[in-house]
Amino acid sequence: MKIELSKISERIDFKTHLIYVERLAKLSHGLSVKCQIKPLLKKSKLDDIKSKLHLIELTKKSLEDEHRIVDIDKEYSLASVLWLPMKTYYLLYHLLSVIDYILTENKTSLSITHEGCLGVFSKRLRNSEIEFSEKRFNDLFTKDILDFRSKSGEHLRRSATDDVIYKLVMKKIGIYKKGNYMLKAGIDLRTKKGREKMRKYLLNKFSVSIFDFFYLMRIKSTYRDFNFIDDMPAIDTKRYFYNYYATADNFYTCLNNLKNKLIVDISISRS
Repeated sequence: MKIELSKISERIDFKTHLIYVERLAKLSHGLSVKCQIKPLLKKSKLDDIKSKLHLIELTKKSLEDEHRIVDIDKEYSLASVLWLPMKTYYLLYHLLSVIDYILTENKTSLSITHEGCLGVFSKRLRNSEIEFSEKRFNDLFTKDILDFRSKSGEHLRRSATDDVIYKLVMKKIGIYKKGNYMLKAGIDLRTKKGREKMRKYLLNKFSVSIFDFFYLMRIKSTYRDFNFIDDMPAIDTKRYFYNYYATADNFYTCLNNLKNKLIVDISISRS
């Protein structure tokens, strides 16, 4: 009975994640972004990003190869969905690091830490220095997102609004982010000291943005718990793969277009 209940729970968890990535794929379709920051990088320093651009190109090709194989054989998606979050995250991370270098001319941007990168671009969302065409992606959520509630089973209905689904996505990512911090900081919530440390983190440092989605899903797939994929039929994991891939590709296209525009701006205005 316990095994059957566990499988039912994992099936529901999978369906929830599938609904979330399907809605993100829809919301990010045709996505664009505006940047209000004038790039500081000089044209003479564009060679600094060549190795990063090559890495981005190779990662993108690897993902496209995965997609082609899944097209041919849905059974391959059973394995592909496990490393898809990692590959897509690194694709976007390297792209964001290049954009940050172009904007700041700070060489350390090309080796920026993952959490540093998330913090920088989330702050730019908060300050409206970058703005996505899909307004929901510009939102930065505080700890209050962890208390968001929807009607029971609402997210499973076709009538669920984009606002409800997106907030539920951010709530789940917020839960993952809180759990990741607790593990990294060695916090024991059974102790008064641990509870106080978590309270201060949530009050003073905790925030969640769309950038956290790709990072925390990478963490979940690599180090934590991706059990909701286990034992799912290949036809379902293929569907999940397609929607996660589409979401990541939409963000890649959007950010890559920004990177190209910034490079053109530099080439025209700087020597």
